[in-house]
Amino acid sequence: MKTLKVTALVAAALSWAVPAAADDYPSGTINWVIPFGAGGGSDRLSRLFAAEAERHFGGARLNVENHPGAGAVTGWLHVLNQPADGYTVFNATPTPIITLLSEEDAPVDPSQIEILGYLAAFASVLVVREDEFPDWDSFVAALQERPITIGGTNALLLGAANVIDQAGADAIYVPYASTGESVTDFLGGHIDVAAVTESTALTIVPENGIALINTSSIALPEDVDDALGNPPMARDFGFTGLAFPRWVGMHPDTPEERMAAFAAMFEAAATDPEVTAAFAAGGEPIIFLNREEAAADYEAMVNTMRNAIGLLQ
Repeated sequence: MKTLKVTALVAAALSWAVPAAADDYPSGTINWVIPFGAGGGSDRLSRLFAAEAERHFGGARLNVENHPGAGAVTGWLHVLNQPADGYTVFNATPTPIITLLSEEDAPVDPSQIEILGYLAAFASVLVVREDEFPDWDSFVAALQERPITIGGTNALLLGAANVIDQAGADAIYVPYASTGESVTDFLGGHIDVAAVTESTALTIVPENGIALINTSSIALPEDVDDALGNPPMARDFGFTGLAFPRWVGMHPDTPEERMAAFAAMFEAAATDPEVTAAFAAGGEPIIFLNREEAAADYEAMVNTMRNAIGLLQ
């Protein structure tokens, strides 16, 4: 009898945690979790995607939720603590991966997610005050003379650190929970440099700063590049740049039928000309990878991050 009771309790728990892949999926609300606060690039683009792409999700509503904290790991833990039923989606960047790889006893392994696609990729653009650093050479010279503080999320800081290291210099890297917070501190004069996405850089340049360098391996869209004053790329100085994906995933225990259904709806939305046009207008075009391609790229990215993480420490 005790065995039967335990079995029944376990079955009941499992039926709550992982409902059968029902034919009415999706219905109701899909919670779109981002591990950053309001005001940053991820928040703005997630809300743009929810507004433009919702019609592709079978009548379900996309509800963007902010769960910042702990180097963007709080959002990941939140996703893993939700029922694995396909109604919680995680849209993140490399920031929480970098945080996890930096910890000796990390609460999550970067493999504890099922990658369902890439929505975009972004650059790390360094924005500075022109009177302090009018060009790259003056910036490198200053780095070698005095401490320079650079603020941003961990992923954006890694892009900066990667290029600065290749220039034979170093800086003080200040991690923020969201790009919005680092921009506020930059505008307030509390940090010397803001490492931001190209879409965020457009909100700063030219009124409150200049784009010093695109540390990425990908070129900015022509209109964005022009609006930012055509900043040089890492490769212009003989450096290898880094690009960062905005990846989308689910709890690894989610029923395969639901993950496959979501991946198909996500692809339809991300390749919709109206949605892609809206993103392009927002300064960060969609660079879509399907489930299989994104999963392979994600694994390679994690391995690369393991080797590069020492730059921020």
